[in-house]
Amino acid sequence: MSITVLSDVIIPQSVVMAGIVGRTTRKNDRSVNQGGYATANVVRDVTMREYTMGVKPMLLAAWEAIMGIYEVTDAGAYGMLLEDPVDAVATTAQGALIGYMAGVQSGVSGFGNGTPNYSLQKLYTAFGTTRKRARDISRPKGTPAILRGGSPVVVGVAAGNIALSAGPVKVTFVADASQNVTAVAVGATTQVTLASAIAGFVVGGRLWLQDLTGTHAALLNNLSHEITAITGGSSNVYTLATNTAGKTITPAGTGKKYPQPDETLTWSGGFYVPVQFANDAIDWDLARPGKYAERLIDGPNVPLVEVREA
Repeated sequence: MSITVLSDVIIPQSVVMAGIVGRTTRKNDRSVNQGGYATANVVRDVTMREYTMGVKPMLLAAWEAIMGIYEVTDAGAYGMLLEDPVDAVATTAQGALIGYMAGVQSGVSGFGNGTPNYSLQKLYTAFGTTRKRARDISRPKGTPAILRGGSPVVVGVAAGNIALSAGPVKVTFVADASQNVTAVAVGATTQVTLASAIAGFVVGGRLWLQDLTGTHAALLNNLSHEITAITGGSSNVYTLATNTAGKTITPAGTGKKYPQPDETLTWSGGFYVPVQFANDAIDWDLARPGKYAERLIDGPNVPLVEVREA
């Protein structure tokens, strides 16, 4: 089964500061031919992190903290949280939200996608270039500061507010506005008529639809759709890029407005790395004997590996 991360089990900073080493890993298939020309094919394009605790002798209290976590996580059958000593903060320039729709990420990192749900990411940039790669952050430390178009967004139930799920954390927006769907015209593009226009939509924006009925309603439900035209005497008829030709969809449900592709979505704050014990066994050595509280324990091999969460 997948690894369940215990969000209340956090490796104490006293243990981390007692001595830890780490590394980041990828997976590439590399080869060099007889002429010396190298090739590489990316096998795993997600950077994963590994750590080893106990690399230096530590006081018995710190070692007991490790053993306590080892016991309550069943030696790695469950995960816990670690604050990486070299990478545990995202600034507003680094923190980005990306749309999460139909179980996968969608849209452009750092911008709205017309969907209520978003994942947190941290952007890494190659110095002197505009090249960036995004890292998923599933365990923020406390409540992250969310900005929409540069303005703070608060947790709440009012229009435009957000909610944060339990870990792995997702950000869910309350709709800015919604209207009932009164008509649907299927075709190579789809026309959806709302009871009234929703302010703020433009061509290139995205309309969220839900609770429509009919045999093929799943083509529209619980998805955001690109708007290619806005017409009607009240500007309440939205032409969508979604192809529904020959399908049966009955007008019902609602259309909603969530953060749009022209709106920036950023965040800042600290975060944890979900990890688990890599091995079932832990080795230790009594580096300095003596009175109980003065003993030093050397754990030469307490490896941790990152747990990737969906």
